[in-house]
Amino acid sequence: MPPTLYLIDGHALAYRTFFALTGTGTRLTTSSGEPTAGVFGFASVLLRLLEQEKPEYLAVAFDGGHSFRDVEYPAYKATRAKMPDDLRAQMDRVRELVDAFGIPRLELDGYEADDILGSIARQAVKAGMGVKIITGDRDLLQLVDERIIVNLAGNKLSEARDFTPRDVEEVLGVRPDQVVDYKALVGDSSDNIPGVSGVGEKTAVSLLKQYSTLDEIYAHLEELPPRIRTRLEADRENAYLSRRLAKIQTDLQITLDLNAARVDGFDVARVEELFRRLEFRSLLERLRKIAKASEGSPSAVETNQRGQLSLFESLPGGTARSLRIGEPPAYQLNTVVVDSPRGLAELSARLEQAEWIALDTESTSTDPLRGDLVGISLAVEEGTGYYIPLGHRTGEPQLSLEAVKAALAPVMLNPRKPKLGQNLKYDMLLLRVHGIETAGIAFDTMVAEWLIDPASRNLGLKEMAEHYLGAKMTHIQELIGSGKNQISMAEVPVAQAAPYAAADAEVTLRLRPILEEGMRKSGVERLFYELEMPLVPVLAQMEWNGISLDVPFFERMSETLSQRLKEIEAEIYTLVGYTFNVNSTQQLSRVLFETLHLEPPDRKRKTASGHYSTSADVLEELRGQHPVVDLVLENRELAKLKSTYVDALPRQINPRTGRVHTSFNQTGSVTGRLASSEPNLQNIPTRTDLGRQVRNGFIAEPGWFLLSVDYSQIELRIVAHVAQDEAMLAAFRAGQDIHAATAAAIYGVPLNQVDKAMRRHAKAINFGLIYGMSAFGLSRSTELTLAEAEEFVKAYFRQFPGVKRYLDEARQQAARRGYVETLLGRRRYFPNLVSGANPALRSREEREAINAPIQGTAADIIKLAMIRLPRALEEAGSRARLLLQVHDELLLELPQEELHATTRLVREVMENAFPLSIPLSTEARYGVNWGEMTVLED
Repeated sequence: MPPTLYLIDGHALAYRTFFALTGTGTRLTTSSGEPTAGVFGFASVLLRLLEQEKPEYLAVAFDGGHSFRDVEYPAYKATRAKMPDDLRAQMDRVRELVDAFGIPRLELDGYEADDILGSIARQAVKAGMGVKIITGDRDLLQLVDERIIVNLAGNKLSEARDFTPRDVEEVLGVRPDQVVDYKALVGDSSDNIPGVSGVGEKTAVSLLKQYSTLDEIYAHLEELPPRIRTRLEADRENAYLSRRLAKIQTDLQITLDLNAARVDGFDVARVEELFRRLEFRSLLERLRKIAKASEGSPSAVETNQRGQLSLFESLPGGTARSLRIGEPPAYQLNTVVVDSPRGLAELSARLEQAEWIALDTESTSTDPLRGDLVGISLAVEEGTGYYIPLGHRTGEPQLSLEAVKAALAPVMLNPRKPKLGQNLKYDMLLLRVHGIETAGIAFDTMVAEWLIDPASRNLGLKEMAEHYLGAKMTHIQELIGSGKNQISMAEVPVAQAAPYAAADAEVTLRLRPILEEGMRKSGVERLFYELEMPLVPVLAQMEWNGISLDVPFFERMSETLSQRLKEIEAEIYTLVGYTFNVNSTQQLSRVLFETLHLEPPDRKRKTASGHYSTSADVLEELRGQHPVVDLVLENRELAKLKSTYVDALPRQINPRTGRVHTSFNQTGSVTGRLASSEPNLQNIPTRTDLGRQVRNGFIAEPGWFLLSVDYSQIELRIVAHVAQDEAMLAAFRAGQDIHAATAAAIYGVPLNQVDKAMRRHAKAINFGLIYGMSAFGLSRSTELTLAEAEEFVKAYFRQFPGVKRYLDEARQQAARRGYVETLLGRRRYFPNLVSGANPALRSREEREAINAPIQGTAADIIKLAMIRLPRALEEAGSRARLLLQVHDELLLELPQEELHATTRLVREVMENAFPLSIPLSTEARYGVNWGEMTVLED
């Protein structure tokens, strides 16, 4: 058995034990009046730990003051009751107690104990140890895995419980790795984390069981019932804010000396003296028994000849490791600062001879199209990195941009000189802004790691270096700081920036062969070189192109919404009889439940302020009971639309280009789908008339059109192909409406007799099957009873036996292999299907295993089209440019005179991107704006 590190959450445990004792009415004080309930409770738990569990290693973490969460969200923990003065005065005593036992104290300014515990726990696991965290804070359940157990205090000191992954799922309904996304949805009143208004625990659990992650939920909004979809759309920003607030940091630069944490005796006299001063007479006898029991007992881990701990027998690989958990050897390399013409010439010559060129850039912004170029780092051999300073403001020798461009242009534009790096799309765009074009983009370490493990937590270069190379790299915050004290990279002296930047380039050289081997073993090497890497320059060009906005349109729409919001408020005031702040939940609660005397749907559901909730789901249940409720709902919808899109989008226009440039995240999903951010242009509202109007503000240049071409029912076509179901294939080959054809087959009626209800039921099951929907799920999404839904599913499978066969085989293969693949070889792993997890977890992963090959193949196919399209347009002499990808849709901008020829070309490329048993089909629309588009017939 590996050694176990016990970690105590100092503040949380003291807090919980304090209230456990004082809640009984007991007031523990010394004869001089010093309160001691928190210290006594903490000491009791510590003694119980030493008595019963006899830990080998032990450390205690404490909060380090205000954290980054307070900076990002000033209301964080604002509703939490202030720590009682009695307990506040005891925290120094708790620290004194920890010191008396000789236990290391872990504290880091600007971080909560949770983050410290998370970081040390992850580091200990990497070192081959087990971890047990003693706490009173449920937030730490997100850390639980096969090597980390959380012991959570109950209402009484005797009610503490160990939580394994299975326990977390039994109690919360979600896996530990979903706890953060769960909190993003439901919020946390104790920490004042907002969550999504109107989404409760049951809804959150249901969503996460179906879609696994917050990102996937938002990627599938169109599939959700309108009531839930509206709430999620309205509170998207709060959801992602809540996730950031709830997520425990696990990469802090903090270390623990295992020698100091070893529990092999303590100064009994010192602890006894403290207990006497605090008058803990009942604990003295327990203390002496523990001390006596530990005398002469051998340690579970022997010491070596120098008195240092040896983990030789416990750690992976049977090799001795450093005793300072979380402190891998510092990354070492020879850094060459290129700040003279001679040095630049020597570097240029070296690049011409290189087999691979590793590339990285430093900038003043995370947005490559807005940032200034501060420096370029390059590497061509392991152990040496080059840094070219260009934009530092510290007065040190630097080269001119023109000189660097002239020296680097030949090799940077040479496609036969392969370039590699981390998130190369960023570097390509930043260099292009400053006049340096790049060709031969061949290897991106982030993309490679993502293909090896789509759920990897090591997509960052620093994490990858530590994971694969055991090397500790400098983090950017160590150079520029964070929060209000953060500086620009341009303000960092060259002497400090150069080693950091050079390492970022050089380490990718070391990682490339390791990641290549990982891709080879995972069977994704071809996918990397033939799909994902060729896509990088395509995405870079799309981001470069951007899209134009009709700013006056947004201004007019903003004014219209403002006027309507004023009218709504006036109507509300008239109906209520007095004015109040409609956006104040407390004032609105008083209006609804005291002034208007509406009945709360749940009398037990009150906010921390003691008022009845006015969340979205509460208002939806009250809809129709009073006109004020409907007006408030309309007010919230319009206010959200105005703030999130109508007012926000014009502010995101790039001043250099006059266009909006989204960022496409290639590695943001386990399914292979692209994600769009800053701004997210894949989720422009389309469900309501007002929402659809937002698209009217995206326009083509004068004399140009926007062209939208999207695949028609691509996922169902993929189902028909992989299932090889003859009835479904025949319907597609005949060009029939697949949902109507499905309804006709199930109901046994001619195609022309299928009514809207029949088609709706068939559509629900056609799309539901892709996501592993059961008869129960069908009954919830339609007006069918459960019995009717069950019969409907049986009839469906009788008509489409190939689909039933595919579903069964998909489950069996996933359980046997632990992963599924798209038609192009993209893998998604499902370890819980192999490990025999509990039925609920298996059921969720089975649904995902059915969907992953379908959705992933659809994502792969449109990527293939995106890769081939630019060359096809260029060869045809078209000036059309690709702007956006929105799931199954591509949006282009083109001269009006090229409309018909280019449309035929785009559709041909998309429909022939990948061969299926039935043809792929597309539909094209065009217009001067994205919202008002005309179908373009063949």
